[in-house]
Amino acid sequence: MAVSVLLLRGLVEAVEKTGVSRARFLALARFDPRRLDDVEGRLELDEYEGLQELALDLTGDPALGLHMGHDASAPTYNLAAHLVVHATSLRTGIEGLLRFHRLLIDRPVWHVEENYRTVTLAYDVRATSARCRRLRAEVVMTGFYRMMRYFARGALPDCVAFDYAPPIYREEYARTFDGTERFEQSFTGIVIDRALMDAAQPNHDAEFHAALEVQASKRVARLSRTSTYTERVREHVLGLRTPDRRDMRAAARALGLSPRTLRRRLHEEGASYHAVVEEALALLAKQLLADERRSIQETADAVGFSDPGAFSRAFKRWTGSTPKRFQREQTQSRSLT
Repeated sequence: MAVSVLLLRGLVEAVEKTGVSRARFLALARFDPRRLDDVEGRLELDEYEGLQELALDLTGDPALGLHMGHDASAPTYNLAAHLVVHATSLRTGIEGLLRFHRLLIDRPVWHVEENYRTVTLAYDVRATSARCRRLRAEVVMTGFYRMMRYFARGALPDCVAFDYAPPIYREEYARTFDGTERFEQSFTGIVIDRALMDAAQPNHDAEFHAALEVQASKRVARLSRTSTYTERVREHVLGLRTPDRRDMRAAARALGLSPRTLRRRLHEEGASYHAVVEEALALLAKQLLADERRSIQETADAVGFSDPGAFSRAFKRWTGSTPKRFQREQTQSRSLT
């Protein structure tokens, strides 16, 4: 999975605010600064995580994610941010983020659940490092919180939920979220009163917002065309919540191709459907096992294995480690941070 270089721009700005120069940060990361100039540029998630880890080390600021989310400006995130800022309502802003998620990240990571009283905007973090998981959760939840307050001035959410234990700088969360933060929840997300969804933006410009949507559609179309079929299959597999991940016919249909054409396109890229699925499932399994509250059986079910023994054998083939050992090592890593 790849993310937009715009997310890295936000990270670089946050690092600079702590007194670490952009040049030093990018030089230590061995990252070509010219890549930041391409608003449609992408970087793989593991590369982005490495940059996040370096940022935390260099700044010595464990609450960097909170500060990054709080200080972010619309120009940093370009078109995606302007779709929210100029939306007619909170609902329209959220729908824009969901519809044009490719402006920032290849795979949808935000999910909306609406009932008669509340709306939950959940965030699927999917980070392999405990520190990166926390940093990304802080950035996104601060962004959601600011978005809600922008449209519904003076309102507070029911809660801002985090699926991990409170860090040692918990007071920073209280200052950021006005005491609505809750830790060790079953998900990471924000819960708000449903009535707030239709809170109107008093200075909105519907015509300008429509023009932004047209531009966003064009950019997403370009990004989709430049994605390889390997990337598109991987995104399809990770986005499913059903056991159909290994069904090549279903994947080809979702991508608007025949199975034969999809097989040929993947072959031209030096890949096979089976290999791409195995790689995606390995990534998904590691992300799920990073949550120590999730049992190996639950992870096996989520990845599509009814037999935990078969899952363990597959996981060892993918990673060289057993699920139990991998989860134990992840837990130990978190205890050190």
